Amino acid sequence: MFEKNTDKLTARWFKINQKALTHPVQKQLLDDFLKRKYRNYIISAGRRSFKTERFAKRLIVRESYDDKNYGKKYFLGAPTRQQAKEIFWDDLKKLSNPLYVKKIMETALKITYINGTSIKVIGLKEFKRVQGQLMHGIVISEYQDCDPGVYSESIEPMINDTRGWCIKEGRPFGKNHFFEDFLNGRNGKKGWQSYHWTSEEILSNEQIEEAKANLAKPDYEREYRASFETASQKPYYSYTEKNNKRTEIIQHLPFIAACDFNAQEKPMSWVIGQRLKDESGEKTYWHKALSFQYTNTLTMCRLLDEDYFKMLNGGYPKKVIFYGDYSGSRHTSNSSFNDWEIIENYFSNKTIIEKRIKPCLSIRDSIGATNAQLLNSKGEIRQYADPKNCAELIKDWEFCSWKSNGRELDDNDPLRTHLCRAVDYYNDYEYSIRGKPLTASFRTL
Repeated sequence: MFEKNTDKLTARWFKINQKALTHPVQKQLLDDFLKRKYRNYIISAGRRSFKTERFAKRLIVRESYDDKNYGKKYFLGAPTRQQAKEIFWDDLKKLSNPLYVKKIMETALKITYINGTSIKVIGLKEFKRVQGQLMHGIVISEYQDCDPGVYSESIEPMINDTRGWCIKEGRPFGKNHFFEDFLNGRNGKKGWQSYHWTSEEILSNEQIEEAKANLAKPDYEREYRASFETASQKPYYSYTEKNNKRTEIIQHLPFIAACDFNAQEKPMSWVIGQRLKDESGEKTYWHKALSFQYTNTLTMCRLLDEDYFKMLNGGYPKKVIFYGDYSGSRHTSNSSFNDWEIIENYFSNKTIIEKRIKPCLSIRDSIGATNAQLLNSKGEIRQYADPKNCAELIKDWEFCSWKSNGRELDDNDPLRTHLCRAVDYYNDYEYSIRGKPLTASFRTL
């Protein structure tokens, strides 16, 4: 096995969970691939069960090291370039021993090895427009979120030219193109094979119980049991009237401001709340929803300041933590300065400000984080909204629906989807189904 060639390994080649190494389906997959028994390998497997680590990152580096693959061109792809970079790029560099690397191209996300083999990380939405490249092998991650035609229109012609191979891995997302491809392998289509395992077969009982506490039941079935039977037409399916609760403001605790930045007809929407801890854990209470059309960030700061914070009986907040995604770092609202800079400049001399922002790479994952807070698979409720002061947020939870692609919220009504998305940014940061961000939050004291 390649892993035994210690002269080629880096510290990134940590020991894989023994349950994964000895799992019969994973062993069969590796054996089938090494023998090139098929050309299309479809993996539907639970989260954290090493499908991406073993059968994307390590596999493709191992193939690139092999001298018999001299000059071949391999690819690692995900729905968008940003997703692909987040999933693969840093680990790919850490897995590659510098002694065997000829060149690393940061801008192109490409590594060329001394044997002439190369690996390129790509976003399939952007790559779909590229034709005529040589491709000897590709691993597609998060295939359920890719455009349905990306394989047949772009990838298949290129691997046919070289008689290359394709591994598609992901999580079930209803009965879409991923499900159709999975059936191709399950039903014995020539050159195709499908592989399925659950996280429960790999992870410890403690890890599984933790996952159940952090996910709503349908999300747990999809994410950890890799079930195709969990499609839901209602995005916020965990919401019920039990999430409507008014609670008193606790003045000494920090305030939370979850922000969605828009302008013109689409309202700029901020939701204000607090996070409390008790013997049962953390709970978030949303006190106030602010949503206004044809406004800008500075005006929203003034409204939050003068119409809410200054009206609090206990005095001005001692600290405010702002949440949002990186869209706020572009000029998405009617402001002449960066949205986050405006917030910082406005409030920095009034209270302690902390900004917790990160790109939201998956709408479905961020909504999944909210569903898990509204009601997790253990039946626990961790998030509540004031039914009077957050009535429009509750309407979002009640009435929002998916677009036909199942990956984005239907925004035909310009007033909907903005308050709920603000809350999603908060939950995606603090309670992400992928874990908390690795980078430190941005702080301004």
